[in-house]
Amino acid sequence: MNNLTRRKLLIAGFSLLVIALIAYGFLPKRQEVDLVIAQRGDFQVTIEEEGRTRLKQRFTVSAPTAGYMRRVDLKVGDAVKKGQHLVILEPLRSPSLDPRSHAQAQLSVSAAQAALEAAIEKERAATSEAEYAEKRLERMTNLFSKGYIAKDQFEQSETETKKARAYKLSAKAAVDMARADLERAKTNLQNFSVPKNIGKQSLIYVNAPVSGSVFRLYRESEGAVNIGEPLMDIGNQKDLEIRAEVLSSDAVKIKKGTPVLFKRWGQEETLQGIVRVVEPAGFTKISSLGVEEQRVLVIVDITTEQDKWQALGDGYRLETHFIIWEGKDILQVPTSALFRQGNQWAVFVAERGKARRRTVEVGQRNGLAAQIISGLSEGEKVVAYPDEAISDGTRIKQRK
Repeated sequence: MNNLTRRKLLIAGFSLLVIALIAYGFLPKRQEVDLVIAQRGDFQVTIEEEGRTRLKQRFTVSAPTAGYMRRVDLKVGDAVKKGQHLVILEPLRSPSLDPRSHAQAQLSVSAAQAALEAAIEKERAATSEAEYAEKRLERMTNLFSKGYIAKDQFEQSETETKKARAYKLSAKAAVDMARADLERAKTNLQNFSVPKNIGKQSLIYVNAPVSGSVFRLYRESEGAVNIGEPLMDIGNQKDLEIRAEVLSSDAVKIKKGTPVLFKRWGQEETLQGIVRVVEPAGFTKISSLGVEEQRVLVIVDITTEQDKWQALGDGYRLETHFIIWEGKDILQVPTSALFRQGNQWAVFVAERGKARRRTVEVGQRNGLAAQIISGLSEGEKVVAYPDEAISDGTRIKQRK
């Protein structure tokens, strides 16, 4: 081969290389994407809401009558037994007299004293008249028996004697009444704001209705209480339930016996429960965004052993997951890999370095994954987050 031929071959090869480089430069670059594998596994569809614990049986201890409550020695969390004395009530204490009331009370005592003296004098006069009538009747009786006076005169004397006796008894009763009025006036003048001697028979003991713990003290210091005023709450910490406020559109999917999972309650272990009641009446609640929501209260029992959640108390927060559908060995992909293609769902499948659009049939979905009924096979790779830069046939590569 001569030099001319070699030069032509060299020039041709160099030209082909330049053309290839130019053509490669105009080719679209590979799009970096995140690829995920369609795989089988357990699949659950859940409704997630915030839940709070509460006592199934809360006993509010109230004052059975108005009285003066002594200071309560119990603290929140203290254990109590059924029948234990919780609160002691004393009789209500009288208010102290102001200067005007004190002066009026003194005048009432003076008036009562004068009324008593007047009643005593009337009693003396009535007693004297009764004694005279008795003696006169005695004389009239002797004269009537001998026939010296008429029967009408004797009966008149007997009647006057009975009147004198009645006046005497009436005067005595008036004295007793005046004496009682005097004592009442003196009592109003005394200071009963600080009781001196209160017998045990005057105290009222409020006992615990059940065994449990003190969950709330409405008041601790001594003071006057009204009848029916709540004093403390008692309950059993082992007897807890979960209440969750669920949207009414989700509540129709929940029924009695629906399994429930409790997460993020303070420990790593997931607790289990079961729905006991879906209340038939809903209520309106304003969300944090100011939107009116119609919600329904769902009550759940904890089925996990109590020793695993004994740290929970009344009013504790946890995340409630209601399992409304679940299956095993379900082919699934992340929900983010799906996009709409007309009225159908589609994904981009990685085939030989290119993205190929493929229509799939989707079943159940939750917030993270979707069930694939047809259109994909186990082990195929799909684009996790398809965007506008990816279309059918786009060259792709795995993002590092």
